[in-house]
Amino acid sequence: MNKKSDPSWAGSLKSYPKRKGKPLSPTEEMVDSTISEWYSEKHRRPTAEEAAMVNSARVPGCPFCGSRDLVRDGKRRDGVQKYLCRSCGRRSNPLTGTVFDSRKIPISEWIEYLLHLFEFHSVVTSARDNRNARTTGVYWLRKAFAVLEGCQDSVVLSGDVWLDETYVSVDKKDRVAKGGKGLRGISRNKIAIGVATDGESLVVIPEWASKPSKKRTLATFGKHIAKGSRLIHDGDNSHSLLIAELGLGSEVHPTSETKGLPDSENPMDKVNDVHALFKRFLREHGGYAREDLQGWCDLFWFIWSDPASRMEKAARFIEMAVSTRKRIKYREVFRKKVDK
Repeated sequence: MNKKSDPSWAGSLKSYPKRKGKPLSPTEEMVDSTISEWYSEKHRRPTAEEAAMVNSARVPGCPFCGSRDLVRDGKRRDGVQKYLCRSCGRRSNPLTGTVFDSRKIPISEWIEYLLHLFEFHSVVTSARDNRNARTTGVYWLRKAFAVLEGCQDSVVLSGDVWLDETYVSVDKKDRVAKGGKGLRGISRNKIAIGVATDGESLVVIPEWASKPSKKRTLATFGKHIAKGSRLIHDGDNSHSLLIAELGLGSEVHPTSETKGLPDSENPMDKVNDVHALFKRFLREHGGYAREDLQGWCDLFWFIWSDPASRMEKAARFIEMAVSTRKRIKYREVFRKKVDK
């Protein structure tokens, strides 16, 4: 289905069609005027406050050669400071080499986009609400994944740690059938997502296997759980090496005993709550590519973690994006794969 035959396709308001060489009818004039007004409201120019925010970002050195021999070189029309590198002679600004490099839309428009992500809106509905093309939403999502890459690396859980796996299906094209029917239960058609929490912090990481091994579980959680903590789990054999290597206490609650228990009586409730929220989060993005699972896990972790305020969370993300040197090119995101 292409964008012309798909009624859910959300084009930019700027793409509102006008008939060349033919006057618009009074009704079309009204629609055109209203859409133009909407577009102006949704797509304002960068403000002085935005320029001040960008100029406040720390510039560690030339984004091209790494030299620290930078001098101020005036300002752009939008008020953003420019720099000249006296080593390589190239010019830059605080956004050069970041996900906001060469932006055509003000950074302030990310605020509504981020709030939608934090509220579990799908990328398509968010693009529609923001009056952007759907491709813009997808492009920005790739940028969000790049900014959040590695955000869980330094998380270390301690004390009582609840650990359990939840599962998602592999992509439809990769599913295995037997006798014309899909495999049931935990099989090659599933991917395990390891989830652990101490009630204050969280790690959620794809284990890239339907049935994680002892070594894989240790590799996944070994650096995220403090030695001597107490692991509260379902007794799966894959957890045994992790317990032994980190000297963890072990409190086992088999699924056969906890199944059907009300939340208030279920000793695995803390991790089960995370599972339920994570599954709900993924359902809102049912068309996601499984190869992006780590990006989705990082985004979920960011949403789940402090600060609780969505506005503070949006501000934190933008600060991370401005200080992270990762540039994502539009053509690379939407480049068509050529059959070899």
